[in-house]
Amino acid sequence: MPRTGLLERIRAGANAGNLAAISSSLVALVVYARTVLPGVSYGDWGDAQLNLYRLGILHPTGYPLYSLLGKAFTSIPIGEVAWRANLFSGVAAAAAVGVAVLILLRLGVRPVIAAGAGLALAFTGTLWQEATFAEMNSLHLLLVALLLHRALVWRAERRTRDLLLGALIAGLTISNHGLAITVVPIVVLWVLVDARRVIAADPWLLVRAAAALVIGLLPYLYLPLRASFGPADVYGQFLDWNGFFYHVSGAQFRSAMKFTDPQDIAAAFAAMPGVVDDILSLSNPVFLVAGLAGIVVLTARNRWFGSMLVVLGAVNIYFYANYNGDLSHYLLATWLILAIGLGYIAEAIVARFVELLGPRAGALAWVIALMPVVLLASNFASHDQSQNQDAKEFTDKVFDALPKRAVLVTYWDALTALSYEHCTEGERSDVTLRAYDEAALVVCDPVPKPLTEVAKTRPVYALQMFPDDVLKSTGLVPEPVGTIKIPWGKRYAEFDRPLLKLVPRDQAP
Repeated sequence: MPRTGLLERIRAGANAGNLAAISSSLVALVVYARTVLPGVSYGDWGDAQLNLYRLGILHPTGYPLYSLLGKAFTSIPIGEVAWRANLFSGVAAAAAVGVAVLILLRLGVRPVIAAGAGLALAFTGTLWQEATFAEMNSLHLLLVALLLHRALVWRAERRTRDLLLGALIAGLTISNHGLAITVVPIVVLWVLVDARRVIAADPWLLVRAAAALVIGLLPYLYLPLRASFGPADVYGQFLDWNGFFYHVSGAQFRSAMKFTDPQDIAAAFAAMPGVVDDILSLSNPVFLVAGLAGIVVLTARNRWFGSMLVVLGAVNIYFYANYNGDLSHYLLATWLILAIGLGYIAEAIVARFVELLGPRAGALAWVIALMPVVLLASNFASHDQSQNQDAKEFTDKVFDALPKRAVLVTYWDALTALSYEHCTEGERSDVTLRAYDEAALVVCDPVPKPLTEVAKTRPVYALQMFPDDVLKSTGLVPEPVGTIKIPWGKRYAEFDRPLLKLVPRDQAP
């Protein structure tokens, strides 16, 4: 009888835990779906909207897993393609919230506290923003959370299948985002140290785990496979090793990567006040302080997992601080770690009250529900994108300004939004878009060149952030014909620039 009662309690706890995880994901998804961007966006976000549906190749580092899963999701015939791509981010983010709850349950946190901490993560500004725009960052957080959860499962249950599944997830994490290099090696190292005796007894287990990781990397084959279908002038660079590696390694961004000099460590410390300010502005002091305190307590009680989280957080912040320093989504792993700390310290506090006052004090666990409510209320106005038509208004204005059969030369942030409307939604089928940087893979028309020849038969226009070098780059004389507010690295347009008509030198006034 006692054994039966114990089993029933275990089953009841598992059911409550699953319900907490599922409910948290659903609540987060409802909020994300309500606040998701309804249509097209600029820059990298527009690139995702365009290339997921048409199975193109995204900007470096390619993100093949995201591309393949995104293609499947955007094929669901509901709403506009851009909306589907945006919603895919929300689905991945909501799933990450559920996995965060499962991680806390594995750490002994009661379901109601785990759910509260998971929803607090959901409504922090960074994850909420990523959940409403098309990009691979929400999927990155989901995979990182799955990897951490599987590491905990392996440590608790020591099943071979969990080690192999973790290795597969590690490979998939790398296949999704290059930022995985700041996560996967650390988790793998911690797991290998923990599994050293098991591996010593069965060395083939390490070989099998390595094979599982390689299987997780197979989505990268999508890039040369897609390239083999052409057109060759756009995708040819992926058909040799140098071109493939240049893209997937993000080589063009290496000048912004500074990690090895002693001064870089100083730069990371110098950036800490800014990181703290960002976290506070997107959550609140309680979230930050409680999260840090929880990680301290967790590390004292569970040195293996706590130390892993500490190293992960330190590396994540170091990378963020020394790579541009303003890409807030690069801190998603840190947000997850703080949410784990938040749930853990809340559990420790409630457990202490239960010890002192008895079981009824367990009702204090519901207090943590205030945290997601406060974050939801404080972040809603700034992260509700449901009425954001900025990029759509921009594309409409540009297309309205172009005459029939015009060729427009423009830059990345504008080109992705315009190409989505032109290539996917069929806007201005008579117009041809040309990238200022001819390596940009976000056009669907044959690229006419040279422009000096094109200008003899078709009207040619340019829209650039820095228009002074248009004559040098095109060989055509620019004549301003209007002004358009354009974007530059942001999710909204903010700079007024001239729309330029380009004419041959012999026709210039």
